[in-house]
Amino acid sequence: MRSKELLDLAKDVQGEAQRLGFGLPVVPEQPLPVSLSGLYDALVSSLPLRSATRQLFIDGHYAEAVEEAYKCVNNTVKHKSGSSRDGQQLMHYVFDEDNPVLKLNDLKTTSKKDEQKGYKLIFAGCMTGIRNPRAHEHDLREESEAALELLAWANHLMRVTGKARRVRRRVRVQLQPDQ
Repeated sequence: MRSKELLDLAKDVQGEAQRLGFGLPVVPEQPLPVSLSGLYDALVSSLPLRSATRQLFIDGHYAEAVEEAYKCVNNTVKHKSGSSRDGQQLMHYVFDEDNPVLKLNDLKTTSKKDEQKGYKLIFAGCMTGIRNPRAHEHDLREESEAALELLAWANHLMRVTGKARRVRRRVRVQLQPDQ
């Protein structure tokens, strides 16, 4: 078991002990010392993402690692959907809850449509709020902890994309009334 898994297990045991009335702390309040590369390896499992970002992150190029991560997410969605769109427009088009190219679920309930719509907005927001500033600002700096959080989030988006199912998009035809 990795140290992160052990720490998570210990926290689960602690939570259960507290729920049962045993208030003894079993997990140290201070995090265990772990290297940045170890944390990266524990959080980023997507192979394309690791290929695009690991060395940049290890070398301390945190903003560049994050930028590459979200370019990787964008290009993965683009490739899986077959769309030539990019960024925010790509995500709105591909994950549209009424007429998707990539479906996250069967869209048969309000909750499932909400999930599709929510991820559409998350993906689009990541392109605008995370990828674009790093692509357009030459001197943007990133702290290692923030970069790790954003890389872990990109890893989650890669997993969501991997599980999405491509469907044929319905062509909407508007009939013109006879004149």
